[in-house]
Amino acid sequence: MIQNTLNWYNGEIFEAKFILGFGIVLIVISFLFYYLGNTPSAKALLLPLMITAFIFAGIGGSIAYSNSNKIEKMQTTYESNPTEFHQSEIKRVEDFQYLYPMSIGISLVSFLVALGLLYFVKNIHWQAVAMALIVFGAAFAVIDYFSKERATIYYNQLKENV
Repeated sequence: MIQNTLNWYNGEIFEAKFILGFGIVLIVISFLFYYLGNTPSAKALLLPLMITAFIFAGIGGSIAYSNSNKIEKMQTTYESNPTEFHQSEIKRVEDFQYLYPMSIGISLVSFLVALGLLYFVKNIHWQAVAMALIVFGAAFAVIDYFSKERATIYYNQLKENV
């Protein structure tokens, strides 16, 4: 059972490193658009993409850091009382399940706002915001997809070991 929990946390850390990496790549891309772009629209992407990039880099870095610390605490908690640890893990996984539909809603709202901005607003800066919202919504949906899959697998493993 402890190995399943370690796999869960290591999977979270692995995903967090990808999120952090995506944020860093998005920072580089935003600078490339600004410095190598020949159009005002390309240059307008700098700030919206940078904000999106820092959001993802911050999320990825904080998840990787916090889960690395949780591994040490988790092993100590497991050794002191495996049954209580098992029950607390089941409750913990059940308690964050509401986040998955909410994150899909956030992605949907990002897409709808982006579509509205692209269709109704002809200002290049607002259209750049729309492009950043599309990147944000798509990346958020992909992250959510893999996180939910790992959570479902982990939850099923916890329930099998009851």
